[in-house]
Amino acid sequence: MATDGGLSSAVRRVLARDDVMMLARDAEVAVDIMREGMPEEHVFRQESELFSEALKTYCDTARNATDDRFSSSTFLDSLDSAGTIVRLCALLKVPLRAPKGVDVATLHEQALDRLEADSETLAGVDLDKDLYRGRTIRYRAARDRRIRGDRHGAMTLADRPDSEFVGSGADIFRAHFHYELAAGHLLENEGAQVRRLLRESESRGYWKAVQDSQFVSRHRIDYAYALGAWAEGDRDDAAKRLARAHRHLRKTGGRAPQYDIEDLLLSMTRAELLIDGNHLPLAAVNQAIDHLDDALHTIEGLRDRWRVISRSGSPLAAAIRRVYGDIARAAAMLPGRQAAELGLRVSLSAKQSGFASRVRADRFDVETNWRTWRTGRRLRTLLDQVVEAESGQQLGAADAENEKLLQELRQRIEHAVSPLLADAVVPVPVNVARLIDAVGDRYALDYVGLPDTVTAETSWFRTLIEPTGVISFGRLRVGDVLSAFITAISAPTVSLADALAGGVDWQALGEQLLPPQLRDVLQLTEEPVPLVISAHSALSLMPWAALRVDPHTHLVERAILTQTPVLTFLSGPTAATAAGPALIQLVGDRAEGSPELGIEREGAAWGLAPPEHGSPPLSECELEPGAPPVEVPGTLASALSERSGRWRYVHIASHGEGVGLGQTLLLPDAPISAGRALMLRWPQSLLIASCQVGRLVNVEHAEPLNFVMATLAGGAEQVVACIDDVADYSASKTAAAMVRESRTNGTRLDVALREVQLEWVRRRWPDLAWILFAAYAR
Repeated sequence: MATDGGLSSAVRRVLARDDVMMLARDAEVAVDIMREGMPEEHVFRQESELFSEALKTYCDTARNATDDRFSSSTFLDSLDSAGTIVRLCALLKVPLRAPKGVDVATLHEQALDRLEADSETLAGVDLDKDLYRGRTIRYRAARDRRIRGDRHGAMTLADRPDSEFVGSGADIFRAHFHYELAAGHLLENEGAQVRRLLRESESRGYWKAVQDSQFVSRHRIDYAYALGAWAEGDRDDAAKRLARAHRHLRKTGGRAPQYDIEDLLLSMTRAELLIDGNHLPLAAVNQAIDHLDDALHTIEGLRDRWRVISRSGSPLAAAIRRVYGDIARAAAMLPGRQAAELGLRVSLSAKQSGFASRVRADRFDVETNWRTWRTGRRLRTLLDQVVEAESGQQLGAADAENEKLLQELRQRIEHAVSPLLADAVVPVPVNVARLIDAVGDRYALDYVGLPDTVTAETSWFRTLIEPTGVISFGRLRVGDVLSAFITAISAPTVSLADALAGGVDWQALGEQLLPPQLRDVLQLTEEPVPLVISAHSALSLMPWAALRVDPHTHLVERAILTQTPVLTFLSGPTAATAAGPALIQLVGDRAEGSPELGIEREGAAWGLAPPEHGSPPLSECELEPGAPPVEVPGTLASALSERSGRWRYVHIASHGEGVGLGQTLLLPDAPISAGRALMLRWPQSLLIASCQVGRLVNVEHAEPLNFVMATLAGGAEQVVACIDDVADYSASKTAAAMVRESRTNGTRLDVALREVQLEWVRRRWPDLAWILFAAYAR
């Protein structure tokens, strides 16, 4: 049992998680009150902006409050809410815009000073209400002091006589003050004081005098007592007290949504207490998994009810990600299939996007083409309705009607665009059995980076699914080489060529990223192994083909590689062979500020005659060898807007630019952004030889909204694109060779890409000539 300054790291984790989640609950209520007064059409691009706006509103309200006894309550409530928002964001390291002239670091202390100064004036006026307010402000000020590191000041404030609570209307807060005292003692390495303090209150103090069964908060005493026992090494007593606390909470709270946070904290703590022991028997493993499973269901319910997506920039989302990280960490420490499935479910739940609000805030352009105008307008209307339905889910009042409406909207988006987009906009719980069926005869690797509750540093987790259905889940140990790579490519606009220029130890990366059992298979196989990878955050830009499975062999030499934004996007077994008719758009014209593209090789692969001026026209061609290309009138966007959906293969070569929904193919007359791409009917196979457009970064704080994601949502089964700037020669040569493979042998795109990359490897070309193309699948 690791320790830090005398207190075990496990107990420190429990205390840290409690702070984050209890603050998150209070902050959510404060922000929700402010949000109710805002116009419905007000959409924040980032949820952290909403918290900054709430902070400003509360500070302005406090500043404008007069000195009379009635406005004193407004002043206290406003500073209390503002202080809670500030402390949560500081704890989570979420940026927050502070109002000018406001000392945000002392908001709780300012409220406490005003409370003490007004104690005489307020007496006799709304007495119960003001006593309740006094208890809440003192409790939160004590909590704030402890979190800021002033433990002695916090304990002094929390050490209140029983008489302040009996019959005051704030009786329930007695337990919270006791918890603050216990937490202070624990962090001061005085764990032995906790049980003594709480035994005295139970035998001769407040809890002896009142019928504790009427107070839901009574469970916090047993919770704190259990942490004291745990800190002293008495794990049996700790387990009994945690079980008692859980029973009391569920008996008195009735599993009402407003007590989900406390239930979550107890489920996690009971699981971690079991895991903290050595040599767990099977019964203890199963109990721990049950508690973690309860915690996962609870956190997913909170995520939905708080109207946040786990990967958005919201402070509430940041709090939720920490709990995801704790569940994943615990699951990785347990043996067996059930623990592995739980770890996979946590990873996929943490990656679910649900990006209706983001798309709505971006207001992407989908209505410039008359053929797609109706579909675009319909999708935008559906996204607005999803946001409104999500906004109707209030804390403590889960709305069955809203849930039903969301599922109806999900079905309509599925019909209007695709099942993949429906999954992304309105996520559904992960079905592991269905996912294994979708993986089929492939191996699948999933990676996720989640923050650690105590250190806030990213912990990485890896899942391997084998063709037999066997699942392995564990924590990824990030060595120096992988750490350096992640650091080098973490900047949003980093050039991979620059990051890789100094050379990369691909063998060390392979050893760190690929599980040993998969490396064994790869080293022994005679036929290439189909492998699909779902990366996350910085690993989204990993050139997987370049990894080595041994000192002499690249991963691409032993595997057929495809990537997918999220494993739940897989719709079934591997894609069918390439087929026509094909649509060809090759743009060699010079874009502003960019060099002219060399498209002669790609044109020759299709049999397109070089034009005297400009670029070849938009053309169609059957995929079989020797079929002549024929000019197609109009633009690529108009062709892909046709309801017939007759195209089965598209090859595009052009300049590309931008990020997110603004990621754009610079085509003549009608550039296609990722937003517009959502409205088009993309074919089964899509080959894009354009810089940057394949840069699908599945980042921690935002959804994977980009061109590749849009085309997969719009019907493409396989997409090959460039994840960074690619040299003109290698890009055109790779694309032309892939076209010849598809036309000659009907080779599907991922296999064709591999064949071309193998040729680059055999000829010993530099890595950057071939590792920046990636194949994506749904």
